[in-house]
Amino acid sequence: MATAEDIRIEFCWNTTERASWESGRWGDARLICNMVSTVAQNHNKFTWETIFRFQLWPCPTFDHFFDSKSSLFDNRNERGSTRGSRPMALQWLSECMTNADGEHSACRAGDTSWYPTRLLDISGIEETGKVFLTVTEQTDHTSLDRSKYITLSHCWGIWGAKELPVLTRANIDGRVSDGMDLSSLPPTFRDAMEIAGWFKVRWLWIDSLCIVQNSREDWQREAPMMCDVYQNALFNISADHAVDARSGCFHDRHFATVDAFKLHLKPLQGTWWVSIDERNLFEWVKDAPSSERAWIYQERHLARRVLHFTEHEVFWECRAAAPSFKSETYPHGSPLKRDFLGQTKLGLQDTSTGSITDNASLMLEWDVVCRDYSRRKLTYQSDKLPALSGIARNFGSRCREDTYVAGVWLSQLPRALLWSVPRRERPGARPPPTESGAPSWSWMSCAAPIEPSKIEDSFCVADVVDVLAEYKHKTTNQYGEVEKACLHVYGYVRRITSVMKEIFNDPGGDAYRSLSQLDARLRFRHLYVDGQLDRDIGYGPTGLQQFGEMADWFHGFVPVEYFCLFLAVSQQGPHDDRVLQGLLLEPSGLPGTFRRVGCVFFRSRCALQMRYRLRPDRMEAADDAWERLWERVAPYWGEVETNNELNGESTGPVSVDVEVSGPLSLYKFDGELADEAAFEKLEPEMITLI
Repeated sequence: MATAEDIRIEFCWNTTERASWESGRWGDARLICNMVSTVAQNHNKFTWETIFRFQLWPCPTFDHFFDSKSSLFDNRNERGSTRGSRPMALQWLSECMTNADGEHSACRAGDTSWYPTRLLDISGIEETGKVFLTVTEQTDHTSLDRSKYITLSHCWGIWGAKELPVLTRANIDGRVSDGMDLSSLPPTFRDAMEIAGWFKVRWLWIDSLCIVQNSREDWQREAPMMCDVYQNALFNISADHAVDARSGCFHDRHFATVDAFKLHLKPLQGTWWVSIDERNLFEWVKDAPSSERAWIYQERHLARRVLHFTEHEVFWECRAAAPSFKSETYPHGSPLKRDFLGQTKLGLQDTSTGSITDNASLMLEWDVVCRDYSRRKLTYQSDKLPALSGIARNFGSRCREDTYVAGVWLSQLPRALLWSVPRRERPGARPPPTESGAPSWSWMSCAAPIEPSKIEDSFCVADVVDVLAEYKHKTTNQYGEVEKACLHVYGYVRRITSVMKEIFNDPGGDAYRSLSQLDARLRFRHLYVDGQLDRDIGYGPTGLQQFGEMADWFHGFVPVEYFCLFLAVSQQGPHDDRVLQGLLLEPSGLPGTFRRVGCVFFRSRCALQMRYRLRPDRMEAADDAWERLWERVAPYWGEVETNNELNGESTGPVSVDVEVSGPLSLYKFDGELADEAAFEKLEPEMITLI
């Protein structure tokens, strides 16, 4: 066992990055603290472990980010807890509201005449020790101080689901007339009331105390207003480090963890500010209990301003153009290239457009929402649609000609149907039916993380003819809970059977997860099309996989029968092969009605055999017939050697002029020479997706 004498602490910096520092790429410089064992191990080499990483910022260029922090505090002892952040928090709100630098116009946008149905009145706490529930429509609005109320985001946790002092039909009248004793509330609620007191704000909104928890009628009325509750609040308090309301907002810490300091480094010929590395600074973004909760995801992005209380310091986040965040380490803004590990607040700016597909940036922003939200957790799966309805409503206000159904914008159909579950994150077995109420074709029906469709530059070969949706509680609110929703789609459908070989004799293994360990020449999957085995299903001559079955969960190694609906012909770049993309479907039991169970793609000869049927009287010469057809079609789909390729020049499929989308466009990609007497083309049909 090593003793203290066997260990030393070393500080070093990466001199290979010096050129980037001198060229103005500030923030690349790192000071690394290592713990080194002086006991020789592993062939006389010392062993070391990085304890901490710091970032270096040259003086005086970056003095304005750090230098004036001390003026906010009389002594450092005040900063032994995140409670000591009060002076900075007051300054951050003041700077945001006055908009002195002109960057905070979006932060100031809010409806000052709108109020939640109920608010907590905390003005009498010091005198009476009580908090009163107020019904705003029964209150003189002049006492509401023009939109000055604050909201709270917190984790309920297992404890909270059973023990929180929630509002009920039985106690609502008493909480209005007699109030609640402050001592009866959990620490997080009491701390939130103290924080509101810093800003001399009288009104506070907390979900469990302002929505009647055992009234379905009250929930149906309040849930659609979550967008307004958070968007119109002065700011939102986020108790990020707390697993439930017993942990409070504040946390003890050492002041040095949030104080930058100056250091003169002779080898670097200058004085530098030394601050915590951004990976350590934002570690809470991925580790905090609040970061994995779906409701808090929505609350954070809807709020104009958020005051984050983490384990080590307090962060301010708003909709400012730049910088969007401040913290105790960076009280005057951020010199960092990436805030919040790249998970910055959604813009949610007023950029009105016809439909979401008319605005590329809006589409990308919605893709981010789908990807991030699918990775959040819910205590009740039935909340999955309501917990995103506020953000969806905000998007809807910016694309007024579009329609939203269960997580999908109709202008994005049918492309939006091609979402997928990453191979390493999909369930090992079919999950139980979700209680979200979302139809199978919506990503909201999936219990696993998803990736949105990535085939923007493609031609659709199916038409969504009609969308029918019924909503719960007899409402017509498109952002509400869905009773059922179906799509009527006109396109090409084929029956396929997938048979997967066991890999490494591991019946419980997932072949997709083992894919990276396989030689590309190994054929571990067979495909039957209309009962006929395609023996050429492994990889083509250029090593490209010809068939990809991406089910939403691992189906095991037994034969699985699907129906396949062709949706699009895609091509990543001009030199890449064309790919036929589609959905894996299973029959629902009703004629012509299916449920989505995954995605599928076909390439090269495999795609060819999906588009054509060999006539029964030509079966004896099947191989020759398919080869003749492929020779005619291959130039339009790729994977064919041309003189240019043999000479080392890159080429790609022949360009095709396709003017309209829909089923009729599919065979346009086969050129004019694809008519072969031995084959028949498919006929499109109408099916229903539920």
